[in-house]
Amino acid sequence: MNPSLLITSTIMAIAIFLFLSERFSADLVALLVMISLGVTGVLTPQETFSGFSQSAVITILGIFILAEGVKQTGLMERLGQLILHKAGNKEWLLAAYTMLIGAGLSLFMNNIAAASVLLPVVMGLSRRSKVKPSRLLMPLAFATILGGMATLFTTTNLVASSLLHQAGIPGFKLLDFLPLGIPIVFVGIGYIVVWGR
Repeated sequence: MNPSLLITSTIMAIAIFLFLSERFSADLVALLVMISLGVTGVLTPQETFSGFSQSAVITILGIFILAEGVKQTGLMERLGQLILHKAGNKEWLLAAYTMLIGAGLSLFMNNIAAASVLLPVVMGLSRRSKVKPSRLLMPLAFATILGGMATLFTTTNLVASSLLHQAGIPGFKLLDFLPLGIPIVFVGIGYIVVWGR
């Protein structure tokens, strides 16, 4: 067996064990895998750190910084109060507002970042309105996925566009997905609010 293959398989097995044990955070395990592959010589130093030079990685990093800035401003708390004022204790209306805002936010940032920014707001709405958290969190999850499809900011779209650029093919533009994505967002929200609950 090739020594590089044996080393890579061993590192992968250890990484899977660490992921499953949840003793360390996933990002720390991923960094340890990258460093281990570099230290053992499976990857060259250039290959080890080449991922950090990708435009998709830099864009996602910027999106998470933006998300944390939005959290720190307190804008989300005010938004939660506004939703509760408009929707009251009506579950379907709370789900509709949550989905509209979740989809709207994920148009401009990564799905995970949008969901993490809105998670405390939705939990607060759930507590104050006495609606089960799952009845609002599932619509939020679907909304951020739907909204993320409508622009370039979804991780998959960013990576695909970056790979196209590397292959010498023009990548996607920011709003290339919008004509198809926006109707899908509204159909998805309508389905969840009317039938999907």
